[in-house]
Amino acid sequence: MLREELYQATKKVFGLYGALFDLVAREVGMEKALALHVEAHERLGITAGKLIQEKLGKERPDLQKLGNILQESNLGIGIESELAGVTPTSIVFRNLRCPLYDGYRMGGLDDKKAETLCQRGAPAKLGSTLKLLN
Repeated sequence: MLREELYQATKKVFGLYGALFDLVAREVGMEKALALHVEAHERLGITAGKLIQEKLGKERPDLQKLGNILQESNLGIGIESELAGVTPTSIVFRNLRCPLYDGYRMGGLDDKKAETLCQRGAPAKLGSTLKLLN
């Protein structure tokens, strides 16, 4: 699949997710919906961590290699990012274009809600991935 087609497909999936999230938030309240959103991302992070573990085998990657794997993972769902820096204790990405955010907006969420989903979901997913890998 071409990069733009992947981006648009992912955006559509997250458009549906954004619309569903909005309905759930109206039904159960924003804080409960956000808690469920975080829990779902944590589960996804565990799955992602297991896939990365399979790819690495027993090898414990250095942060540069892990950064490359995470960037490849981003590209696999249409997130265009660049590895902005790697230090002995951190990996920094600069996201250039994100189909999740654009999908949330397409699903009817305003900028603030879309940003909140990103700020709560991404760290939860990455945190559970890294915890599994550690």
